[in-house]
This record gives sequence, C-alpha cells and structure tokens, in this order.
Amino acid sequence: MTFDLLDEKMVNSLIMIVLCSSLLLACAKPDQSILVKEGDDLLDCGALANELVFAKKLGKNAPSRRRHIKALQDKKQCVKKPEISISIGVSGSL
Repeated sequence: MTFDLLDEKMVNSLIMIVLCSSLLLACAKPDQSILVKEGDDLLDCGALANELVFAKKLGKNAPSRRRHIKALQDKKQCVKKPEISISIGVSGSL
C-alpha cells in the first residue's frame, strides 16, 4: 500500500515537472529582431552590402546578422566569386 502511494506521488511529481517545463518552453520565444528585419528579402545587392556594413557595428548579435545577410547575398548571387588565375613564366639566357 505504501509503495502504491509513493509511486502515485512520484508520477504526479513527474507529470508536474514535465508540464511546467513544457509551458515554460512554449512561452519562451527567441528574439530575432536583430537577426532578421522585415523586408530583408526585398533588398537589392547594394542595400544588402549597406546592411552588412551596418551589421559590423552591432554588438553581440553581429555575427548572426552578418551570416543572415551573407546568406541572402548568396541566394541573390550578389557576391562575385573570386577568380583565380595562375601564370607561369620561364625566362632564360644563353
């Protein structure tokens, strides 16, 4: 009889812990106000470049904002891929 009472209390406690944790997690919403601005998808390449310069001035959220802007630049193909050229010259005299 005492084991049944203990089991019931443990189950009730476990249910309460899971329920409270779920409610707290549901209420916590990550703030993306600096990461994503309204209208970011509509910016052209020049405006995205300006936003990237501005993002460097942000505080601790700057790296995530810069990654977001660079992803938009890649999506819109704004960033020109570097061109690599190799030239080999041979000269000699007799």
